[in-house]
Amino acid sequence: MKASDKDVLTTQLYFNAAFPALRVPLEEDPKQVKAFEKINAVVEFRAADDEHPLACYIVFLTEDMASKTLEGKRFKVYQGEYPGYITMADESKFEGLTVTKLYFKSIKSLLGVFKGNTPLDMLGIVAPLLKNIFKPATLKFIFLMLTLMKTMPNNVPGVDEPWEQYLKVKLSLYLITRALSTANKLGWPVMAEWTAKQPDRTYLFHVGATLDKDGNELYPEIFANLRVKNGKSKAGKKNVKYPFVLFDFPTPDDCIAVLSDRYSFVESVARGCVKVIGAGDSYAVQFNSIMTVCQNLLVPDKLVKE
Repeated sequence: MKASDKDVLTTQLYFNAAFPALRVPLEEDPKQVKAFEKINAVVEFRAADDEHPLACYIVFLTEDMASKTLEGKRFKVYQGEYPGYITMADESKFEGLTVTKLYFKSIKSLLGVFKGNTPLDMLGIVAPLLKNIFKPATLKFIFLMLTLMKTMPNNVPGVDEPWEQYLKVKLSLYLITRALSTANKLGWPVMAEWTAKQPDRTYLFHVGATLDKDGNELYPEIFANLRVKNGKSKAGKKNVKYPFVLFDFPTPDDCIAVLSDRYSFVESVARGCVKVIGAGDSYAVQFNSIMTVCQNLLVPDKLVKE
């Protein structure tokens, strides 16, 4: 069965943006750090399709194993099918990693798991899960992947949940900036037409540090950016000097007000949830609108923002 262009794009956004964003809980959530500290494994996704079969694989390594590889990374997402090995520092090929093979009969079946509207939509995970249930990374990865649910607009942690707020905001901003850049590189018209008209410009998000009731820092400030230049784009995670537009959120809760659609973007500005600094307001509103359209590709239809 041939998937629609929209479903192909959405799957590629998950593979290229959502999965790499999992680095945040892997590095900062104590539960996930502990769960993967002794794991050397690969998780591979494949979705069959008559025209556009898609695949990606994720490598998880211990610190010791990662130090012996060519890239030296404990976590890495690769596009395409797993070749059966990872490359070591001496350029030899190591084939001893356990592989969890999450293969789906169609792209639609895979997307049912990622963004299904009902439990029935998510049944596609049952068969691949049962085939891999005893492999060491399988259940750990499923629980890790569930953290992506925190980016959904209906996940709204309150100010009494500072860790949950921090994690939602950081995950969401890393995911959406990378998704926008990925969509542009894949030729998504909405993004490609917008970036084609722009010289070298950086759109920067800044979220103030998470503080306790006494004003002490619990979690650091967050930065995420998207740089565009004559049709090209690149997502980043750092502060930059002189951004074209700065979206400045005083607190994670202020950012969540926008991410969860508590207020419209214009109302959020009026309420002081976000300060727009730099270029004219038209660019900020335009960028926010494109971001919303991109986000809608990644959420269940029932949560789509109009």
